[in-house]
Amino acid sequence: GHHATTYMMIEQMRQIDFTGKSVFDFGTGTGILAVLAEKLGASKIFAVDYDEWSIENAAENLKKNSCSKFELKKADNAAGEEQYDIILANINKNVILDNFSVLAKQLAPDGVLLLSGLLQTEETDISAAASKFSLKLGKITSKNNWISLRFNR
Repeated sequence: GHHATTYMMIEQMRQIDFTGKSVFDFGTGTGILAVLAEKLGASKIFAVDYDEWSIENAAENLKKNSCSKFELKKADNAAGEEQYDIILANINKNVILDNFSVLAKQLAPDGVLLLSGLLQTEETDISAAASKFSLKLGKITSKNNWISLRFNR
C-alpha cells in the first residue's frame, strides 16, 4: 500500500460496505486489494491478472492472510458473464478504457466501480467513458498527481 494509487484504493475501500458483497479485482497484482476486500467482509472475490508472477505472488499473499473466499485466475482482460457488487481496477488508463464496456456490464445494480492507476490528467477520459454506461462519479481522491475514482451504478 505504499504507492499512491494503492493507498488511495485502500482509503476508498474503507468507506465502502463490503459485507456479503461479491468483488472483482481486475489486475490484482500482489493481491493486496483482494485481501482487504475479504477482511472487510466480502463473501466472494474473483481476482485476475495477466502476469504469471503476479498470480503466484497474489496466491501466496492470500494464503498468508488466511483468505479463503477468492478465486484467482490468469487472464489478460475482464471478460466474463458474472456480475459483481464491487469492481476494483488499479491498473492504467488504456487497460481500463479497453475493458470499460465489459466492466460496466459486470457491475451489478447499485454496484461500485473503484478505479486507480490514473493520472489527474486522465480523469476527463475516464469520466467520459463512465458516462456512456450511466455510471455516476461518487468520489475523487488524489495524491502526488495520481487519482482514484469511485463510480456508482
